[in-house]
Amino acid sequence: MNPTVVIGLDGANWPLIEPWIEEGRLPNIARLRESGASGISRSHLPPVTCPNWKCYASGKNPGKLGVYWWERIDTDERTMALPDSTDFTSPELWDYLNDAGHRTGVVNLPMSYPPRKVDGVMVAGGPRSREDEYTEPPALQAEIEDRFDYRVHPANVLTSNEDSDRAVEMVQDLLETRLETAHALLEERDLDFLHVTLFHLNVLQHYFWDGPETREAWERIDAALEPFVEGEYNLVLMSDHGCTEIDTVFYANRWLEENGYLSTESSLASRLHGMGFTQERVAGIVRSLGLEQYIRPLVPRRIIERFPSDDGVVRQEKLKLVDWANTDVIASGQGLLYVNAADDAERESILTDLEADLAEATGTTGEPITGAIYRPEEIYEGPYVDLAPDLIFDQRPGVHTSGAMGDGPVTSEPADWRGENIPDGLVLFHGEDVAATDLGSIKISDITPTVLHWMGEAVPEDVDGEVVLSAFADGSPTATRAVRTRSPLPGRGSGSARGDLDSDVEERLEDIGYLE
Repeated sequence: MNPTVVIGLDGANWPLIEPWIEEGRLPNIARLRESGASGISRSHLPPVTCPNWKCYASGKNPGKLGVYWWERIDTDERTMALPDSTDFTSPELWDYLNDAGHRTGVVNLPMSYPPRKVDGVMVAGGPRSREDEYTEPPALQAEIEDRFDYRVHPANVLTSNEDSDRAVEMVQDLLETRLETAHALLEERDLDFLHVTLFHLNVLQHYFWDGPETREAWERIDAALEPFVEGEYNLVLMSDHGCTEIDTVFYANRWLEENGYLSTESSLASRLHGMGFTQERVAGIVRSLGLEQYIRPLVPRRIIERFPSDDGVVRQEKLKLVDWANTDVIASGQGLLYVNAADDAERESILTDLEADLAEATGTTGEPITGAIYRPEEIYEGPYVDLAPDLIFDQRPGVHTSGAMGDGPVTSEPADWRGENIPDGLVLFHGEDVAATDLGSIKISDITPTVLHWMGEAVPEDVDGEVVLSAFADGSPTATRAVRTRSPLPGRGSGSARGDLDSDVEERLEDIGYLE
């Protein structure tokens, strides 16, 4: 059987790239789509890199994983935590394949740092990864750095500023390097299965949406796909979510404070914000003087975080700003709300009022902020639903929700990010037994069961996803094969090297706009 390769295109969807396909700019993707089974892959809410890449890898919803976003606020303990790979204990696609005797490779999967041993290779992915000790086996790091100049992160921080040309080029180079490295590992390590994620693709889309910076990246990716398209592989193209252009930035914590759900106190950061001393303005001065590469390694992140961002008070200062005795609700970004209540009756009263008020909130265009509003038990299932936010709203397409605090408007037009995530991503199967067909919409958690079935292996009985049999030609062995289930693998998939990640990791998330 041909090796199976999953190429993860972070934040990709058909509406973004279809004009470029029609213009002939993406011939390899066009070729795959013409003769493959393609459609929409719908992510779990919130439609974000973390946790949706893990929802794909495990075939499960966040309620079975216990991680819902880049951060988790605990209103009882009044703390905030950031997950890493060791917070995910479910077995994943490569574990099942390893147990069936297949050698596997995993390259740049988000939330895979610290890396763990597999029968094959693992190269941990950003943004929550250090630039060292990111491979298993450990010696692989020096090899890929020497041969391919491999980096986990670009050397320069990507922004939407006019002086970002070099940073854009570094990101585009990085995306090509991912595919070049992955293809070499596939061929030289005798792998039966390979997964590679192009995470920084969506960082470009966030900052430039469908501009020439993003289009050029897609053109370079398409060209770098050629060895996979020309080779004898079963291919899956997929994304963790889709994206669309932003018309409204919604500052959820400012809205909560304006509506009486949140009370804050003054802090050094909020006073600095009021005087116009922000991280972005200080960084702009440093960049204009050409001193960024010298100053960034020397100034501790804790010093930088004493300054607010343009949007408001940043994450490290946020909880210190909350007047907990007079606060009912606090928000993270991208649609997550946590209730601070003493008992269930009070919690229910707050949630009822909050749902009604949120449904009335509107953006800069006069359209609603929310598409739909959910309690966790309505959209999640599993043993970790109690760790979920108390309310989750699906942002209307075109809305970016910020979790920053501080003085300023409740809504604004976009000033930094131009593109925001939406649940509808893309999926494409191409290879043995695959039919040329439109799949319609599937779930992101359907992809792992489908790959297992395609490779002739049983599907775990505890996954949420289902095999997409419509991807395969009528009467083909894959389409007619019975879907077999198996028990989960106890003890597989858990991290073995838990440790506090240093401030550089948090800095990466903040620099590219994921935490505020």
